[in-house]
Amino acid sequence: KPSLRYLTKTLVKTALECPRKLVYATNPTLYPRNHELVADPLSQYLSREGERFGEYCKRLFPHGVEMGSSILDNRGPESVASLEGLLSQTHNALVEGGLPHEHQQETNQRVTLFEGAIRHGSFYVRPDILDKIVYKSGKENRIELRVIEVKSKSWDSRHSIENKMWTNKKKSIKSTYMRYIQDIAFQTLVCRLAYPDFDISSWLMMPDRAKKMNCNGDQEKPVESGFMPTAEETIRNIESSIASLLNVDELVERALANKVAHPGSEKREGFQDVVKQWAGQLNDENFGVDSLSTSIGTQCSSCEYRLENPSDNMLSGFHICWEKATGIKSEELHKNRPVVDLHGNTAKSVKTFFSEGKYTLSDLSAQDFDLSKEGVPIEDGGGAKKKTMRDFEISRYERQWYQVQSNRRKTEKDTLSHPQYIIKRKCLEQEMNQWQFPLHFIDFETIAPVIPYYSNMSPYETFAFQFSQHIMSKNDDGLLEVRHASEFLHTGRGGDSPVVAFLEALFHAIGNVPTDGGTVFQWSPHEQYVLRTMLSSPEVPGALSSREISALSAILDSGMVDLCKLAQKYYYVDGSEGSSSIKRLLKPTLNASAKLKNIYGSPTYNGLNFKNFQWHQLDDATGYAKDPYDILSGEDPEHNGANVTKGGAAAAAFSELQNNKNLDEQSRKAIENSLLRYCELDTLAMVMIVQAWQGFLNDE
Repeated sequence: KPSLRYLTKTLVKTALECPRKLVYATNPTLYPRNHELVADPLSQYLSREGERFGEYCKRLFPHGVEMGSSILDNRGPESVASLEGLLSQTHNALVEGGLPHEHQQETNQRVTLFEGAIRHGSFYVRPDILDKIVYKSGKENRIELRVIEVKSKSWDSRHSIENKMWTNKKKSIKSTYMRYIQDIAFQTLVCRLAYPDFDISSWLMMPDRAKKMNCNGDQEKPVESGFMPTAEETIRNIESSIASLLNVDELVERALANKVAHPGSEKREGFQDVVKQWAGQLNDENFGVDSLSTSIGTQCSSCEYRLENPSDNMLSGFHICWEKATGIKSEELHKNRPVVDLHGNTAKSVKTFFSEGKYTLSDLSAQDFDLSKEGVPIEDGGGAKKKTMRDFEISRYERQWYQVQSNRRKTEKDTLSHPQYIIKRKCLEQEMNQWQFPLHFIDFETIAPVIPYYSNMSPYETFAFQFSQHIMSKNDDGLLEVRHASEFLHTGRGGDSPVVAFLEALFHAIGNVPTDGGTVFQWSPHEQYVLRTMLSSPEVPGALSSREISALSAILDSGMVDLCKLAQKYYYVDGSEGSSSIKRLLKPTLNASAKLKNIYGSPTYNGLNFKNFQWHQLDDATGYAKDPYDILSGEDPEHNGANVTKGGAAAAAFSELQNNKNLDEQSRKAIENSLLRYCELDTLAMVMIVQAWQGFLNDE
């Protein structure tokens, strides 16, 4: 007889996204997840941050007992004996008081378990923290079992639960918190079914941005172990930490009573009915892709079961769903992209496309974007619109239409070795003519740790630990010169906050722009936001001179030029898939620009971390330029696996420098060098885009 499949809180979350993922999640060998999505450096870093906060919260319950590591895993082999042992251990601790000797209390009024196991039928949960409290009342005792879910989502105790989690007049739960409430609601449901004699209460424990760290990093010492605090003492202990413990009973009751909608549901059904239905389907003998109904939609754009190169032994769940819904074979979908890949699409527009039988980008026409056959915006009355300045910008609809055309060219030629580009010449020239030399291209690497590394910082307080600066200057003869002018990296040695040192280095790099002249560039408003945040730090006024503060504040007042915004308005290139992310634009721009090929097509680039380097390198297999970030990834094997090639990887690398006390000097130096090289490429990429625009405008 097949072993019982359990519906866990993770599977509930997965099924709410798409019920058919229950099949994929419980058969990972046949339906693997896309490694690039699940192993993304940023996702891995955020996962580790969640684990750090989880361990921090456990230390706030020094009397708590760990029930063991995760034993049940629906995605792999499971040991029934071990599972039964864990369930029995948890039950004994909660009901019989069967704790290890050093944790046993004579009165048995308090039992706190970490990762305890609770089962009812085919429901199975392992709450982060189970806190059993016995209240004496005459001859009978009341037993409360607090189910505490630890979440690394930020909270701000300066606001109330009603204001943050409920819509107006508590009509419904806000969508930003719904999945967290549904998560704890399922655990509460299972605990109630398993322990009907207990009063089950529901709690969320989250990092509180209104609080400040009292000492460096997670060395903050909540409470010494070795005694049994009362529930009130634990609450006071938590109040003095950077965490907040929130009772969400009312929200959980609403979630359990509410009807939910999910892809494939014909009508909204009760939450409890839905999870019972999924638990039954998991154990049905016909359980498989045909036993679970679903519907395709915008949620498919982020499907982790989408494989670009599936095989007979590793299937792409995404393509199975789409073939069943549309009849389009997987091979065709690999060549002709689905409409959910359209950049900037909305649920409404995708629904309209589906209603008209349009499932791939090749099915779309200019009219689908309110454009004429020539790609010109159409008035409501059908006539050609009178041009305004805004019409010289690329609208969202035009960008989407360019993406459709680009996809067609790629499908027809099976290559984009000579990509086409679109420049809104008049407006871009007007913008560029306002720039004053020298041009300062800056990029910050930042981090917002859930547990602050430094005193007087709050959870998720953002700070920059690194910057790079390229300068483009104009010589007396009018020729442009580019150099990698400066860089800064806080290595994490010594345990001091980088705020003051970073700002001092930035001032010395850029100078006083309003007085000295020049223009400062960023890619997206992130740098401007971070600089403003760091200048507002309480440690700045006593550490920086008034001249330094004034000069850096002036950059904010005059405004940095946001190249990403200019790219969104005035530039499109084949291969960017409609995105204006610099990492999506760089490779196709290298292919489109003769000027960039001329400048970077030989080993002549020199920066602070590269000597005689060639950035425009042709891929022998495809015949067009490689992505410089891919070149960076494989360029220097002696970095011992420390290659940083994505923004999330930079934050993860800095976190490693901060938290890994066992790093040897060689590994530490490799990480530092990799960070420096990556950040230099970031500002060089900004320079390259501007150089390409200069070439395009000069009709290269």
